[in-house]
Amino acid sequence: MMVNSKFALALRDALRYSTCGWLTLALIWSMPAAANFESGLSAYERGDYAAAMTRWMPLAKSGFAAAQHNIAVMFDHGHGVPPDDAVAISWYKRAANGGHAPSQHTLAMLYSRGQGVAKDMQQAVAWYRKAGQQGHSESQFILGVLYDFGKGVAKDERKAAVWYRKAAEQGDARAQYNLALMYDFGQGGLDNPLAAAEWYRHSAMQGNAKAQYMLGVAYLQGDGVEVNNASSYAWMTLAAAAGHVRARQFRAHPWKKMDTAERKAGRALHLELRRRVRLRRSLSTETPARLALPTTELILDTQRVLVQKGLLASKPDGVLGPQTRAAIQQLQKSLRLPQNGEPSAELLLLVDSD
Repeated sequence: MMVNSKFALALRDALRYSTCGWLTLALIWSMPAAANFESGLSAYERGDYAAAMTRWMPLAKSGFAAAQHNIAVMFDHGHGVPPDDAVAISWYKRAANGGHAPSQHTLAMLYSRGQGVAKDMQQAVAWYRKAGQQGHSESQFILGVLYDFGKGVAKDERKAAVWYRKAAEQGDARAQYNLALMYDFGQGGLDNPLAAAEWYRHSAMQGNAKAQYMLGVAYLQGDGVEVNNASSYAWMTLAAAAGHVRARQFRAHPWKKMDTAERKAGRALHLELRRRVRLRRSLSTETPARLALPTTELILDTQRVLVQKGLLASKPDGVLGPQTRAAIQQLQKSLRLPQNGEPSAELLLLVDSD
């Protein structure tokens, strides 16, 4: 039986992350099951949690890992049911043990933060690794951070580089930037200015201001690329527009070295790069994954940290509103990080006291 195109992306990803055997495969490719899963997503998105639970619970009990994950999310955040950490964890574990990478990643985050379970970095690393081995890029990136900073594992720059590369090759802009830094500064057994510039470029084209600034520096100094003041100015201007403090300070250096024609070329290149970066970012969000719910775990984790540090007065609600963004910027400023107001797993790891 052919499955219509409306379910193609979700079902493809469900197969990728599910190893529950032939029963799950038959279930996934059943038209009623696919229709119920998609119907549950639509109900959830319009706030009809009872209908979503009705659609997903039979699928979850039958072993459909994506439905198990979604049931876990509902109990985790009290969507349509009283919040229950124990029930949520049990569903996350069922999906994770069935090979569902997003659930494995979620369990890892919960163990790393001690939410609903006792804090256990060994368990967190184990679940990150299981998800990462299946190609879950977020877990791969976090494993790179853990090994890079020696959090929960012995510091090992070579292992950090391995995991950064896995995530970078899947397009993770943060991993691309961190891998570029390793090539740039000779860490993790890597030392190649050409490779550093190339990875900076990949990350910069996705809008990473830190990578844009470093690429600007590379063009200014001739590190891995030929000296090009117009390119240096264009990339630093992009980074400055995104709030990168050093880029604002240093983009004057290439500007002073250019004549009138070069300055005109630099301004034109900046506009072209800005257009291309915006296009790249818009394309990356046109077809969001429909495998599982757009969860709020990361926002909630960040809000809890902000409350603990006295930066946020309101109760964590999983909504990335103006107050939360402003509080994140305060935290980023205190850590001397780019103040983009965006939550990230990297930020949580860096502020973790253990």
